Amino acid sequence: MAYDPTLPANNAPIVSAELRSQFAGLKDLIDQKLSLADVQAQINTLAAGECSEVDDFQLAVSNPPTQAEVQAIADALHALVFYLKREE
Repeated sequence: MAYDPTLPANNAPIVSAELRSQFAGLKDLIDQKLSLADVQAQINTLAAGECSEVDDFQLAVSNPPTQAEVQAIADALHALVFYLKREE
């Protein structure tokens, strides 16, 4: 039986079967919740990776930009995406 927050009724006599059912329903609700380890696993799976190893990007771009400057931007973007995806 599922947990029923209306039980036991006010001033009702104590019925052990009803209380056991309520406790079992509460235990089922608790068991359905994620554990701390489950939450940490979800964070590790879904959160961005550590980006501290990505070097600061400093580039003066000419007008028009050279192929080397555009390639440097693409390489920096690739490095950032690599770490954000948690690829190791």
